[in-house]
Formats: sequence, C-alpha cells, structure tokens
Amino acid sequence: MKPAPFDYYRPATVEDALAALGTSETAKVLAGGQSLIPAMNFRLSQPDLLVDIGGVEGFDRLDVGPSGVMIGASVTQSRVMASDEVAEAVPGLRQALHHVAHLQIRNRGTVCGSIAHADPAAELPALAIACGATLFLQGPAGERTVDAGDFFLGPFWTDLGEGEIITGVHFPSEPADTVTLMDELAWRSGDFAITGVAAAVATRDGCVSGARLVSFGVSGVPSRMAAAEQAVLGFAPGDDSSALYGAAYEDGGDAVDDIHATAEYRREALGALAVRSVRAALASNGNGTGV
Repeated sequence: MKPAPFDYYRPATVEDALAALGTSETAKVLAGGQSLIPAMNFRLSQPDLLVDIGGVEGFDRLDVGPSGVMIGASVTQSRVMASDEVAEAVPGLRQALHHVAHLQIRNRGTVCGSIAHADPAAELPALAIACGATLFLQGPAGERTVDAGDFFLGPFWTDLGEGEIITGVHFPSEPADTVTLMDELAWRSGDFAITGVAAAVATRDGCVSGARLVSFGVSGVPSRMAAAEQAVLGFAPGDDSSALYGAAYEDGGDAVDDIHATAEYRREALGALAVRSVRAALASNGNGTGV
C-alpha cells in the first residue's frame, strides 16, 4: 500500500520544528522513520504533515562524559552501537542494539525514535528504565525532563504532550559495581522480543547487592520487576534459583496472549530469563562486560 497524501517539512531549528507541529493536529515527527513509514504505508497512521527533524541543529549530538552518554534526537542506532566510548560508559547500549532489528534498520532508526514509539516489545525503552535514563522534552510550554520509568504509559503511548519532541536522552554511566545485561527470546534474530529482560545488577563480595530488572515484550509497557528485584538480593552463584524464578513469574502476572505466545509461556520465559541474567552478571565478576 501507499501512504495517504501528506506535506513534508525539514526545519533547521527546534523552534521551527515545534512551530510546524503546531500547525496541524495530525502532524508527526520523522526521525529515522523505521516504524512511522511502515505504519503510514498500511494507513495505520495518516498524518497530513511530516516534520523531519534530521537536520535540526544539535539533534546529532552524541556526547560521552563522566556522567554518562547524551544522545540527540537524530542520532542513529548504528552510530551509537559503533562507538567504543559509548560502549565503555554504558555497555548495555551496545548489547541492547545487537538485538534491535537488522543493520539496515539500525542505520536509519534512531535511539530517541525507538523510545518515543514505545513499542512494548522494544529493547531500548526497557534499557532506558533499567539504566535510569532521563528524557529531555521540548514543546510549546518549554523544556522539561522525565525519568524513563515515568515515560511509558501504555502500548505506543507515552508522556509526550501535544506538540512535544524528545530532544535527547541521557544514559548514566554504568557504576563500577554494576553489570548491565539484555536478554530476550525471539522467533528469529532481529524480530521483536516475545519476552525480554533488561537488567542492571550490582554485586558485592560475590553476591547481588541490588538490581533493576525490567521486563519487555510481556505486557503493554516495559515494567520494573519488583518481586524479582527483592528476591534477588543476596543471591550468590551457587544458590538455588527457584525463589527468583517464582518471583519473576509473578511479576509477569499481566502478560498478554497473542499470536506469538501465550501469557503462560511469557511468564515462564520471564522467570528463566531473569535467572539467566542474574547468573550472567555474577559470572562476569562485576567487570561490566556483560555476556
């Protein structure tokens, strides 16, 4: 199919982009277009205006500093994945991007675009929550920041207000005692996850001292696994994992049934992935390399 007719505008500044968005109730922001354009082709989305932010000044920034990594709205996934500086500061980013679609998609798709799209089975939203990332938004009312954990409200539904744009996302540097991991089950490499876990696991004296575990592909939003985060405290390499598995299974209580998997399958897979992720973090001896 072909998209419905639309106008196209490529602004040079964020102010121009916001002004253009304000001229239409159905206008959409175009970054990489790897989710938006297929939706338009199927006429699931029918904007009358596309505002292409690829040329907006400052949106191409990719800064690595002591506090972490700042990724502008037009920075592609491939560019982030290729940066050794980024991988050293936030190892989970490169690991998560290995799971995202295929090279051709990553060459055009953006990190901020994936977060804004908020697909429940996407890796980057879950990683943003696990890492404690901060989103920078700008709209008619000015600029504001939102914690990633508060940003995702439902399937393809976020805290973005009318006329707002994600201008960037900041991932904090991985602490020295923490290992960030991304693990998932998918029918084929590059497919969206049937079930996945993004994990930031802190260790001390060979045991888990803290964890941020986030499920994705399970329900309508990526979600912190509160029961599993409590059950894993003090977990050591030789410990029985049944309590952790059971807690993660309970965290999947809102799992969905669809054509890809049953809710029961997702809950069992979530338990297995949580155990596997924690064991992998412990096996890495806290060196931040993941698996």
